[in-house]
Formats: sequence, C-alpha cells, structure tokens
Amino acid sequence: MTGRELILHDLGEAEAGAYLPAPGPGLTLFPALPRVRHCLGCFGCWVRTPGRCVINDRGADFAPLMARHDRLTIVSRLVFGGLSGPVKAIVDRSIGFILPFFDDRGGRMFHRRRYPASPGLRYFFHGPRFGSNLETAGRLAQANRLNFMAGSCEVAHFPDLAGLGEALAGPRAAPGGPGGALEGGRGLMASGGFSITGGLG
Repeated sequence: MTGRELILHDLGEAEAGAYLPAPGPGLTLFPALPRVRHCLGCFGCWVRTPGRCVINDRGADFAPLMARHDRLTIVSRLVFGGLSGPVKAIVDRSIGFILPFFDDRGGRMFHRRRYPASPGLRYFFHGPRFGSNLETAGRLAQANRLNFMAGSCEVAHFPDLAGLGEALAGPRAAPGGPGGALEGGRGLMASGGFSITGGLG
C-alpha cells in the first residue's frame, strides 16, 4: 500500500493489538475508546474554530487528521445498520472537515471542500449482521462518501475479528482507488467507485 492511512476503530486494547496493523510511518491508529463527548450541534467548528471541534478532548483531533491522510478506514461493530456509538461520536465530530457553504452538484446540495483533497473511505464492519442491516450501512457509507467528497468508498463485513485482521494485514489497493471484493466476500453494490462486500446467504 502507498500513501497515508488513518484507521478509526472501536476495538479494545487487546483486540487492537491482536488484529490491527502496528502504527508507523504512513499508518495512524485512532481508537474510538474511551468514548469522546458527543457533538453538540453548535457549529463552532465552522464559525469559532474553523476545521476543529470546540470540545476540548481528543475527538477534536480527528477532522484535522483526516486532512493529512490519503485513506480513512473505519472499523466498527455493525449496529442497527450503522456505526457503533463510540465510532459514530468521532465521525459526528468531524463535520468541520467540510465548509458550511453549499454547492449545487448534479441538482443536489452538498457542502464545499475545506481541503484540496479528501481521503478514500473504507468501512470495515464486524460482528453479527441481521436482515438488511449491511445494506443499510452501505447507504450510510455512500452518503458519507458524497458529503466528504471522497473519491472512493468500500464497505465490507467480517463476522469475526480474524477475518478483519487478515483484510487489514493483506495486500490493499492504493488509497483513493476503487473498492473491490475481499476474499470470501460477495459484491452487493457497486457504482461510481463504491462497492459493498460481505458474505451473504
């Protein structure tokens, strides 16, 4: 893999040590635990401290970190078709990554870029899945891709952490490249550099 990768995860210390790659040059790990405070919805990251959350805890570091990496991998337990609480708190606090102003893109309104480029996105969900909750998570990821103006987005599900660890440790495409199916997965959705993979059936 080339480029710089940021991994946001909700694994405990022992699990992270066992299944996540070791941080080093080009790889930053950002644990969602212990939990950070939730977004206040005050828009201070737009008007008071542009690009940075006004809450003075480590959650305020995340949006600026996104701007310094080429790919963001979000590792989260799959909860009701979305992110786990600790991970969602971090992602919600990253709204300062974009500007409060709007552009019309293809007849839809989106926020403008704050930074020249956005990291490619990968959502790696783990734990049990029920019914259509993975597809729901895929729609959430696609919406985030559009809001963050990421060039690509891949969503995958791993029933166990061993499979997650193998995917994170194995050969990966360069950040920003198109998403693709992972070993043992089956493509669920693919359009515009976006794909969902995961064992179905």
